[in-house]
Amino acid sequence: MPSALSWDLRSRIVSACQAAELTQVEIADVFQVNLKTVEKLWRHFRHTGSAEAKPHGGGVLAHLAGHEEDLRRLVAEQSDHTLAQYVALLRERHQVVTSVPVLSRTLKALGLPPKKSHSRPWSEPNPTPSGRGGVFRPA
Repeated sequence: MPSALSWDLRSRIVSACQAAELTQVEIADVFQVNLKTVEKLWRHFRHTGSAEAKPHGGGVLAHLAGHEEDLRRLVAEQSDHTLAQYVALLRERHQVVTSVPVLSRTLKALGLPPKKSHSRPWSEPNPTPSGRGGVFRPA
């Protein structure tokens, strides 16, 4: 996602539009911005009288906000669980609906180690020689 334009650049673009010496296409070329940027900034200025950037929309509150302590207790009690098992426990015990990716990011933010899922137990031998697949046949 592109970053917001600086206040200085926004005000210079609006000033150029107000002067009406250049077309919006030329203004976009001079300031090396997209034509749509000039159009939207000029429309915003005409409607509000300001070149100020719009405030950030805020975003969505994290699903697990307010459940950090519950998570810490779960991980302390059941440290061998997978992320999917934690998701199920949160739904069952705390009526919190979340997903594995959201839980993973939350655990990382809290500094809690997630359990890695393994495809097979450590005690099982390698099913194929050299991991190449196929059947081992001595020569």
